[in-house]
Amino acid sequence: MSVKSAALAALASAYELNGLEAAPSIVRSTRPEFGDLQCNDLMRLAKFGRKNPRLLAAEVAEAARGALFEDVSVAGPGFINFRLTDAAVAAEATTMLADTSLAAEKTEPIRTVIDFGGPNVAKALHVGHLRSFVIGESLRRILVEIGHDVLSDIHLGDWGLQMGKLLLGAAQAAGWKAGDPIPFIGPSAFEGMTVEELGALYKSGNAACEDETSLAHARMLTTKLQDGDPLLAESWARMRAISLASIAATVGMLGAHFDLFKGESDAHSEVAPMLDDLTARGLARKSDGALVIDVSGDGLPDNVPPLLLQKRDGAALYGTTDLATLRQRVRDIGAQQIVYCTDDRQALHIASVFSVARTAGYADGVELRHVTFGTVRGNDGKPFKTRDGSAASLDDMINLALAKSSEKVADSQAATAVGLGALKFADLSTPRKTGYVFDIDRMISFEGRTGPYLQYAYARICSILDKAAEAGIVPEETVSISHPSERAVLMECLWYPHALSEAARQLESFEIADRAYQVADAFSRFYTDCPVLKAEDPSGRLATCKLVERVIGKCLELLGMTPVRRM
Repeated sequence: MSVKSAALAALASAYELNGLEAAPSIVRSTRPEFGDLQCNDLMRLAKFGRKNPRLLAAEVAEAARGALFEDVSVAGPGFINFRLTDAAVAAEATTMLADTSLAAEKTEPIRTVIDFGGPNVAKALHVGHLRSFVIGESLRRILVEIGHDVLSDIHLGDWGLQMGKLLLGAAQAAGWKAGDPIPFIGPSAFEGMTVEELGALYKSGNAACEDETSLAHARMLTTKLQDGDPLLAESWARMRAISLASIAATVGMLGAHFDLFKGESDAHSEVAPMLDDLTARGLARKSDGALVIDVSGDGLPDNVPPLLLQKRDGAALYGTTDLATLRQRVRDIGAQQIVYCTDDRQALHIASVFSVARTAGYADGVELRHVTFGTVRGNDGKPFKTRDGSAASLDDMINLALAKSSEKVADSQAATAVGLGALKFADLSTPRKTGYVFDIDRMISFEGRTGPYLQYAYARICSILDKAAEAGIVPEETVSISHPSERAVLMECLWYPHALSEAARQLESFEIADRAYQVADAFSRFYTDCPVLKAEDPSGRLATCKLVERVIGKCLELLGMTPVRRM
């Protein structure tokens, strides 16, 4: 039982003895000089029971005393502070050290699909994709760590009118000016083509569609592609493969893992029968020639517009394929939980899809969760752009980070890990909904709350352990406390299992990033105050170092960062 769980159990017993019908809560103390843990329930409970909160807190504190606690005291109007004994802290630290999962609180496995990335065919990856890849991958690892059965899906934007525009751009590049563009489109034209060249084709086709005649041609190409025209289908497959190869290379560099590389196109065959089902059951209705379905509940405003399922011309939209994809994931994959990781501008769209899925019975018993995130800003507070004022691509950001890290780290492999880690930690070290400022000099700094600071702290601990091994000094298997700074760093380590549980509950990687920093910061003070290899009992202090190394290393892994043992 963890120290937090033990304190909660003591409180639960004390509540029962005092006739309090409530589940206790406990947090880290905001004033360490008063204690390690703090309960703030009693003011609320006293008001509800019309009692004096301080007197009630004193009665609960007296009943909660036990062998684990050096002191249980009351402060202010009714706060209860718990100070653990050094023996309790050392015993829990020893349990963590012996456990490969670091005493992580496992959960009942749930079949979970996490959808993140969402790149579009023939379009360059941008800063928004960085956030989705980084946050999504970290959450995937966190959910796996607590025991869920997780499948990750990149969900490509590879269908719809954008594909018709891309095909039109290809026809233009082959000399088409008017009439039927299909004879100008052939799969061989895409041999050896780069994703940047595909992007140029899309821009050309998109620009042409400002003209209504060209737009009609793009719509015709979209329809024929979706109807299975073999020439267009093969051309589309070549373009998709080119984009996917480029995307996979970037994804590989970022260390994001995908079990599925599905796209909107994979839901196409599901759309018609789904629309028939919704119409037959009276859930979908006609509105000005289009097919719509009303949405409600789930916190949506009363005046939220219906979800547009099919336009007048019969074309399906993003909402349609998103709903069809969700239906497939539940029916074919057996998803019990589906997590979508997108920027907050899609909040209304995703909520509408969730509402329809529940109304239609496509998500019965399934937990649907939307992980939103804010924007990345420049120092001017506006959306981040490159120095020439253009929108920043993901490659721009990665290359900038790698260039900066190589200036500070000589080893190329370590420099890559530090540079990419700096990008990821900057993204994850603030609550995801707030967004953050892209300041490359601050991000690459080895001082302060940064990725490189954590990487260096980890490498320094590894160096101590390696030197001990060379000298034949083996860490103790039992953790002990010989100094207040040692106790402080161990307390930070003991909070890791709870940080992991909270990260999974809130789908918030910030909990892990903050835990890594707090442990590293406390270790820095411990290292200053407590000699390790020259201590009277180096093996004992090495046990503390070993636990810190494992906690920071695990946090880095959960954040998608590569721990660097030597720098």
